Amino acid sequence: NPAPNDPCAGKTIAITTTPDDAVTCNDNGKISVSVTGSTGFTYKLNSAGTYQSSSTFENLKAGSYTIFVKDGAGCEKSTAVTVASSGTAGAQFTAVKDLITSKCVSCHNATISNGGKNWAIDCNIVDGKNDIKNRAVDLGTMPPTGPLTSAEKDIISAWITGGGGFTN
Repeated sequence: NPAPNDPCAGKTIAITTTPDDAVTCNDNGKISVSVTGSTGFTYKLNSAGTYQSSSTFENLKAGSYTIFVKDGAGCEKSTAVTVASSGTAGAQFTAVKDLITSKCVSCHNATISNGGKNWAIDCNIVDGKNDIKNRAVDLGTMPPTGPLTSAEKDIISAWITGGGGFTN
C-alpha cells in the first residue's frame, strides 16, 4: 500500500498505445500514446530513453518496445508494445535474395557469418546492399567460387537502382 503522503496514491494511470507497422527492414514504424488518470505527462521509449513532451515515437523498426509515462507528480507507469513488420518482398529483392541464397549463403549464414554478414536474414541483405554491390558487382571479388555473370550483376544493380529495399 502507498504511504499516506504518496503523490501516486489513488491514481489510476491508464496507457493506450497505437502502433503503426514498419515496412520490413525500414525504420518507419510509429507509436502514438494516450494516457488518462492524471495530468502533466511526459513520455519515453524504453528504459534508457529520455522523457519528452511528445506522445509520439517515430522512425521505429519493427520490434518490441516499452513505453514509460510519468505524470507531473512523478508517478510512472509503463506498458509493452510491438511495432509489427509489414510489406511484401518485391520482385527485385526476391531476385537478389535468390541469387544470394544460391551463391553466398554457404559462407554467410547463422553458423558462418564471414565478415559479420548473415545473408540468410532479409534485413541483413537490405542493410548490406552497398557491401553486396561493391564486392559482387563493382570489384567482382565475391563469391569466392568465381565472379557473377553480367546477368547476375544486373540483378543486383537493378535492385540497388530501384531503391535497394525489401519491397523493391
